[in-house]
Amino acid sequence: MTFQKAKKEAESDYVSSQSKSFNLLSTVSKLLSDPRVRREVGGFFGKITLFIEMVKEYFQGNYREIPVKTITSIIAALIYLASPVDAIPDFIVVIGFVDDISVIAYVFRALNEDIESFKNWKEGKEGLESE
Repeated sequence: MTFQKAKKEAESDYVSSQSKSFNLLSTVSKLLSDPRVRREVGGFFGKITLFIEMVKEYFQGNYREIPVKTITSIIAALIYLASPVDAIPDFIVVIGFVDDISVIAYVFRALNEDIESFKNWKEGKEGLESE
């Protein structure tokens, strides 16, 4: 699977379907619970979990100040991560997740403004909850 194919799949099947998107988030969360995968994604674990949070908040209707193209790109990156058959198959120890991490890094950089806006919203929300 290529990232472009994942993006087309995100646009056609996931962005309009909360249930499909939540199934994807469940798949990615399960993948991240594997110690080997956590070790291989390393410092990108936090970025991936932030992507999961963004998609959840979007579909739950809590955070909608985000362009659909941003949600599409995030879902595409998660589809790519969840796919065992991509540029470098994930079962290859040590290098199997290099391409996946490259996609996550690319999307994170490309969507930096939207991600920062979400983080600010989240911090404000958490501040209100603690009062």
